[in-house]
Amino acid sequence: MKRIIALLMTIFSVLSFADGEVVGKRIQVRGVSKKEIAPNSAKIDLTIQTENESLDKASAENAQILERYKRLLAQTGTKYNKINSTEYSTYETYNWDTVVENKGKKEYQTKLSVEVDKISLETLKNFMNVLANEKVYSLNRSKNGTYIFTIESQNATSKQAYQNAMSKFNDIQQKLNRVGISSSTVKIAGYDNKEVSLEKNTNNKKNIQVVSHQIEVETRDLKNLGNIINVASALGIGATGQIKYDIDNKQQLENELYENAYKEALKKAQVILGKTDLNLKNPVTITDKSNEVIQPYYDYNYNYYNKANYATNVVQLRKSDRELIDESTRRNIVISPKKLNISKTVYIEFEMD
Repeated sequence: MKRIIALLMTIFSVLSFADGEVVGKRIQVRGVSKKEIAPNSAKIDLTIQTENESLDKASAENAQILERYKRLLAQTGTKYNKINSTEYSTYETYNWDTVVENKGKKEYQTKLSVEVDKISLETLKNFMNVLANEKVYSLNRSKNGTYIFTIESQNATSKQAYQNAMSKFNDIQQKLNRVGISSSTVKIAGYDNKEVSLEKNTNNKKNIQVVSHQIEVETRDLKNLGNIINVASALGIGATGQIKYDIDNKQQLENELYENAYKEALKKAQVILGKTDLNLKNPVTITDKSNEVIQPYYDYNYNYYNKANYATNVVQLRKSDRELIDESTRRNIVISPKKLNISKTVYIEFEMD
């Protein structure tokens, strides 16, 4: 027995000094208490975003979507404590609208390929001047030394386009003849007539007013937690994918954990000293080594995420409540609330005699 006592004193005892004198023997023990706690409530952040050229209309549509959301929650039996407005903002952006001008309109284009036989260098300058005056700026020289240029004409009818092109050819032919280039050397080598669309796409800048309303849905109906996101998704309401859980009676649970940790430490001390002739007295010091406190906590799942989509809002608002409820059911998000694992650790020193 003496050998056991000596060993216990070596491992567990601590000498305490007061005014330089030993005042007693002590034993230090650790107590740990752990508990998995289910949440009592949850909060989900959502975003309703609407767009319109009119700020008043965008705001009205935003409010309409929120009321529709509340109505659908009620119809699906999803209970909530309250819906808080956490942020409301407006800003201006812009879109580019593509406008088709001259829609359906067309004309006809005639191209005449004109070939000119070999001409001397002395008359080349006059030849080029005539073409420039007729706004013909492209001239090609073939391998056999002839010159080729193109006459173009465009009109509402194929016949008129062709006639205009021929009229221009005859005019050029006559003018070339006056500067010494024989009409017989200027001839039509090719002909093309095709339909040309007059349609043209124009991009117009359009200013857009955006209303972004962030709301927080608070609920204790944790069985239907997924339905809060399902219904939001059906309406094009955005969800962050994050859920904030909270627990009731935090202080009471903290106290119970500390009490259990103390009881465990006391039991350890009693078991150890039960093998000796020493008696356990009152605790002298209690040191809390816990790193956690019970507080609201978060859970994130990408499957809960949904981007706020105004285009979806516009389409979905035209649908009946029954159609929207069916769509929310098909998404079928089921959420098992995340539990909180909490522990308390205390070190207690007891006096012994």
